[in-house]
Amino acid sequence: MNIQIRHIRSFIAVAQERNFARAAKRLSVSQPALSQTIIQFEESLGFPIFERTTRSVALTAAGELVLAKALSFNQSIDQFYGELRTLQSTLRNELHVGFMIGTAVQFIPAIVREFEKARPDASLCLKEFDFSDPSAGLRDGTVDCGIIRPPVGLDDLDIIEIAREKCVACIPIGHRLSEQPSVLLGDILGEPIIASSTPGVWRDYWLATEYRMGTPAHVAFEASTVESELQAVASGKGISITAESTAKYYSRPGVVFKAIVDMPDCVMAIAHRPAPNRLIADFVAAVKRVSSAKGREAGLAG
Repeated sequence: MNIQIRHIRSFIAVAQERNFARAAKRLSVSQPALSQTIIQFEESLGFPIFERTTRSVALTAAGELVLAKALSFNQSIDQFYGELRTLQSTLRNELHVGFMIGTAVQFIPAIVREFEKARPDASLCLKEFDFSDPSAGLRDGTVDCGIIRPPVGLDDLDIIEIAREKCVACIPIGHRLSEQPSVLLGDILGEPIIASSTPGVWRDYWLATEYRMGTPAHVAFEASTVESELQAVASGKGISITAESTAKYYSRPGVVFKAIVDMPDCVMAIAHRPAPNRLIADFVAAVKRVSSAKGREAGLAG
């Protein structure tokens, strides 16, 4: 058999998306190229793994078994790559930190200063991630640690809370709720809503899926950045649920933000794989010091 990692990852994408077009978009490849990769994979295996019709794609019974093995293998490969990158960074005295777009923007400058003061010998490399990767690079090991908003669907992470903030509804000007001082979940669950384009627990969290009693959200538009999310709301495509800091740092004409009084606060956190190296531990310590100082400032201001 001549099976390559790209065969495995292409197979997983099609199996999870149940659609070649969506899987191709997810992998950033053309649909014909993806179809050819799957054909090569099936030829190497010697048996079919998908049942195809003009309208749907489904796994065969053998395909279901292969998927379980493929997911386990893919997780091991991602962990292996992540450990290699961490080793490379450690040897070069580099720390790679991902951060989710719009997350902890009020903390990051102070965190960078605090870390650079503690470790002037180290090189800190920051990378921003959009809604397509809520793990901020932790899922595939491209970063050593990430500043995120849980949940992100990864069980093998150490997560240290930075702060909490209110969840708010982003509403277009002129909407029936736009003049209210605040809203309840019951006010907005029936509204068309803007969602992340990537399925998973993070998207479900911001769709308030757990409060919908099994009724699916009416997703009117999918966005990959804060800017595209707010533009969609301003254009009247729907509302969105976001964090309070978005209202402060991304405020724009055409939208208003209303606190959702019965939705628990969302969390900002720093996350990393278990058993961190010295650089990661020092960065986490810097984050904790900044978080503590910001908390004291907030208490004094209150």
